[in-house]
Amino acid sequence: MTPKKQPELFTGKDLANLELERDFQRRVEEFMRINGWTVYSIPDSRRVTLAGYPDITAWRVEDKRLVFIELKREKGRVSLAQEVILDELRQLGVAEVYVFRPSDWDEIVARLGRRR
Repeated sequence: MTPKKQPELFTGKDLANLELERDFQRRVEEFMRINGWTVYSIPDSRRVTLAGYPDITAWRVEDKRLVFIELKREKGRVSLAQEVILDELRQLGVAEVYVFRPSDWDEIVARLGRRR
């Protein structure tokens, strides 16, 4: 069985220059779904959730992984509320916690793709 080819969406040279965080988030979520993750996110979570809660909560049963991901534009800053929540999640020791930027695409692929 041949592996699924990654959509062109993930090979663009200009990924680091995306203007909108939501475009980056869509790419990350699609990549995760292709790689077996169940992905939960709230569009514009600033209005409906705990201040500082990460953009993506996802899990993959096959390797028993739970991740929380905050996504930022290249020059975007993690707010104090986000730092507090991310630190608390790390302290729990039951999940992986990441802050990714478009320039981290290779790391995203390495950490969230299927391990062979």
